[in-house]
Amino acid sequence: MQNGKGIVQNTGMARIAVIEDSTEVQPLIVSELRLLAYEVRSANDGEQGLTLCQSWAPDMVILDVMLPAVNGIEVLRRLRGSGFQAPILLLTARDSEADRVAGLELGADDYVVKPFSLRELSARVAVLLRRHAPQNKLAKAAISTQSVLDCELDIARQLVRVRGQACTLSAKEFDLLSCLVEAQGRILTREWLLQQVWGRDYDGEDRTVDTCVMRLREHLGRDSAIAQAIEAVRGVGYRLYPQGR
Repeated sequence: MQNGKGIVQNTGMARIAVIEDSTEVQPLIVSELRLLAYEVRSANDGEQGLTLCQSWAPDMVILDVMLPAVNGIEVLRRLRGSGFQAPILLLTARDSEADRVAGLELGADDYVVKPFSLRELSARVAVLLRRHAPQNKLAKAAISTQSVLDCELDIARQLVRVRGQACTLSAKEFDLLSCLVEAQGRILTREWLLQQVWGRDYDGEDRTVDTCVMRLREHLGRDSAIAQAIEAVRGVGYRLYPQGR
């Protein structure tokens, strides 16, 4: 497995439960997801996994099929039977086609075959979370405006005003600013911003984020409060820090 890049920063973006008994695989998955700014908790067997999902209510579950105590297929069956609706991604062995079919029939949303790369896994996670969050997107769109310092964002119409004056931003600049505003002061890694603003298939470098931030500040007006509140965190990423430095 290949590890990705990033820094551990919890943006509260989504909560993911990892139910995996392998002492080699589980730490790698947990570390990778945390690097991508997800909040992650783990369980080592099926019983612990069921308890974790029932008590914590994660936004997504990564579930190994071959688990001690209660296997992954049974965990899946019990979760769906209890009304658990969050997406579930199965981790299966290469020769376990029957398990994959059974899992999909019981309500699994996708599967990844071992051995897999962490990049593939994180891409599947991002896709499932986007696919299962239409209500969250509609709720955000329903919020007509967000005001921070001397800036007002109209989310539905993708309009920005600074000091009451309309500000022209590109789509990427608007999305970047929206991410910073929604994070409420938390640090966002460059890798996370690349995935959210440019998409998981983008092959560009982290420097792309730096260039976009530079243009964003220029378009907002470098002397504006909102532009000055965009803080670079050396070696990590960016945050909107309206409290001042």
